[in-house]
Amino acid sequence: MAGSWNEGPKTYPAGEALGEKRRVKTVAGAVEYADADALGDGVAWEGAQAAGDDVAVHWLNLPGTVPMCAAGAIDRDADVYAAADGKVQALPAAPGSYIKVGKNVGYAASGDGAIAEVLVTPDAGTVKVVSG
Repeated sequence: MAGSWNEGPKTYPAGEALGEKRRVKTVAGAVEYADADALGDGVAWEGAQAAGDDVAVHWLNLPGTVPMCAAGAIDRDADVYAAADGKVQALPAAPGSYIKVGKNVGYAASGDGAIAEVLVTPDAGTVKVVSG
C-alpha cells in the first residue's frame, strides 16, 4: 500500500484568503478559517493572498507551542478560546458557549492582531459555558 505521512507542517491550497497564524480547518482538500464554533485542525503558518495559494499548516497536535493571532487582549497564563476568522480570544464575559484552544504561555497579547504563544492543551475542544 503506497502512502505518505508527515511529522511537521503540511502544505494545502487555501480555500479563501487567509491571515497568518490563524486557526484553519481542512475542507474538501483545502484549508479555510476555523471560526468560533470549531477548534480547527491547525494554524496557517503564513497567510494566503487568495484561494488556491499554497499555505503551510502547523497541526494543532504537534508538540510545542503555536503562535496564534489574537482577537483582543489576552493575559499571560490565561486560557484561550476560539474566535471568528481563525483568531483566539480570552474567555468573553458575555453569556455563551466557547471552545477552548489552550493557554497563552507567552507574553500578554496586547489586542486584536497581536500574537499569542498558545500551548494547545489536552482539553482543547471542550466547551466552556458562561451564563448571564
